[in-house]
Amino acid sequence: MSAQPATAVILAYGPQGAQQAATAVLLSYSPPPGAARRVAATFGAPWGQSTPRALEARGAANHPDPLDTEARAPWGEGAPQHSDARAAWAPPSTLDRERSAPWQQFARRLQPQATGPWGIASKQDATGAYPWGEFAGRPALTASSEWLRALVEDQQATGPWGEFASRPALLVRPVWAIARHADAERWIPWTRFSRTLQPGWGVVTPPGGPPIDEHGTVLVPVRRVYMTTNNLTLMRASDGASIPAYSIGMSLDADSWTWSWQATLHAAALPLIQPGPGGDPVDVLATVNGTPYRLCVEQYARQRSFESTRISVRGRGRAAILDAPYAPTLNHGNTEPRTAEQLMADVLTINGVGIGWDVDFALTDWLIPGNVWTHQGSYISAILEIAAAAGGYVQPHDTAATLRILPRYPAAPWAWGDLTPHFELPSAVVSVEGIDWRRKAAYNRVHVSGTSAGVLGEVTRGGTAGDVVAPMVTDALITHADAARQRGLAVLGDTGTQAHISLRLPVLDETGVIPPGALVRYVDGATTHLGLVRATSLEWGAPKLRQTLTVETHPA
Repeated sequence: MSAQPATAVILAYGPQGAQQAATAVLLSYSPPPGAARRVAATFGAPWGQSTPRALEARGAANHPDPLDTEARAPWGEGAPQHSDARAAWAPPSTLDRERSAPWQQFARRLQPQATGPWGIASKQDATGAYPWGEFAGRPALTASSEWLRALVEDQQATGPWGEFASRPALLVRPVWAIARHADAERWIPWTRFSRTLQPGWGVVTPPGGPPIDEHGTVLVPVRRVYMTTNNLTLMRASDGASIPAYSIGMSLDADSWTWSWQATLHAAALPLIQPGPGGDPVDVLATVNGTPYRLCVEQYARQRSFESTRISVRGRGRAAILDAPYAPTLNHGNTEPRTAEQLMADVLTINGVGIGWDVDFALTDWLIPGNVWTHQGSYISAILEIAAAAGGYVQPHDTAATLRILPRYPAAPWAWGDLTPHFELPSAVVSVEGIDWRRKAAYNRVHVSGTSAGVLGEVTRGGTAGDVVAPMVTDALITHADAARQRGLAVLGDTGTQAHISLRLPVLDETGVIPPGALVRYVDGATTHLGLVRATSLEWGAPKLRQTLTVETHPA
């Protein structure tokens, strides 16, 4: 009999031509020797020749498990020529679609040769296999790194997002994190993204620098908004190597002879700040809005957190090499008559040869007879003793190897009204203000005396009875009336009721960093305070830079 076609039905034939149908049933069939078989046309493969003993295929007439539907027919392997004849994909049932692939009815199962795990893209994939296409390429694998806190130059020069941006570590930055040279000098983040002004438009700045009155006082104008573009860099002085920093602080007061400073640096800066073979500290150059300061790295420590590693640095100004532990303890003195300025120059020598340091003497000089003064100590301790004899103090030059010798009171506080202030600051520019009231004895007379070859001076405040006498001052270097007068003024100036006003303000183009010793007039509405700056401190953490002044005033 002829075969019956079916999609999921197998038909079998019994002896003498009997025929039965079943959905999933196999019936026995024993054809005569030499008979041939042919499967349903749906499978597309003819029956092959077989031996009689392979024709007996029997099976229980029960319902098989669903897995039997995938089992092949038991008639054995076909001839080699049949291996290339593959059956076409039949429409799968609902059960097949749900079990064969996660995308269900939307796609067929992939061929074995088309599947495989995702691997590392080849070089040609790196530029063509990403959604951003022609606009960017993937950075090299060796250039990727965790995102760290941005440095100052990168925050202000490589992107418009400013302090909120981050960038890769310094040594493994991708190529797009490198700012153009022009931008690095301008330090304006929007430079690369802005457009030029139309003709006739522009920014008008007054010529000739900051406004100055007829007496020479720098006037800070009253504005609703004060805008500054802060630029603070740190580099090694020997070769100009840039030192990446997160924050920097500096401070100087009238009782200190050099700057103190501290900073938090990127971990990549460690090789740049380590001392040389001789143990001498590394000199660095901190530039604050265009003004350089020469500093020394004296201490550093590594701070490691689970995110990053930073370096904490502390030190002083370059004048630190005049003090221990860098300078030896020496015996100082004068065998010949010398002025105070000459005596300081002698201190800064070894066997008559200068050590490379000079003094800028701003006191009234006086003569010191021979064999009057002796001192044992470092270079700076001897300089401080000579300056203090006449009521002076020592202030370092910003960059040069020079010590400035300044009077603690250039004029008596009650006569400051006759002096020209260096700066006038309105209350509009001050963001934080504090007043520390101090009351000291109101002395109006003091006796100042030398020792073996000195003089005895009596210094009295003019216009007073001189009836409140301060403790007597004795110093071997008070050998002239000029020295006695300057020392007496320093004693009487630091008396009475004082107000030390703390002013916090930006580092403006008009003022720059205001150092100790500057005379400042602070205008607060109808009230005016006039005083000397006694301490200055700087705090920088990108992009904010502030200076805090402590101003000594003497209310009437």
